[in-house]
Amino acid sequence: MRRLPAAIVLVLASAVVAAAAGVSPDVTEGHVLYGRYCGTCHGLEADGHGPVAPMLTRPPSDLRRLGQRYGMPLPVGRIGAFVDGREAVKAHGTREMPVWGERFALPEPEQTGRPPALDPRIRAIVAYLETIQRKR
Repeated sequence: MRRLPAAIVLVLASAVVAAAAGVSPDVTEGHVLYGRYCGTCHGLEADGHGPVAPMLTRPPSDLRRLGQRYGMPLPVGRIGAFVDGREAVKAHGTREMPVWGERFALPEPEQTGRPPALDPRIRAIVAYLETIQRKR
């Protein structure tokens, strides 16, 4: 019998637990993706205190406070533009080589003739971030 990779087992197990708790699959997937791509700098608690944070020139943002800055519900397109590189964030590196190593960007408008859409993984990350926002 073939074994499933640990990441798939984690996502499946998280989905089962989340379903039992009434959490949407997007939030569950977003939590896993956040841990993989964002947690190193922003911290597993999204407080800006990830293990790499002390080595960075500019401290990572406390992502639990996005709602205070951008409003609630979080503007998925605006937050997504920071993640996929359409909106420049110096600490994220260039669009050609984001620090997380995998591009979340979809094809540019000139290739498709339509405005850029948002990668479903980014939507899931923003759905997760929306659940951890702090009140003022």
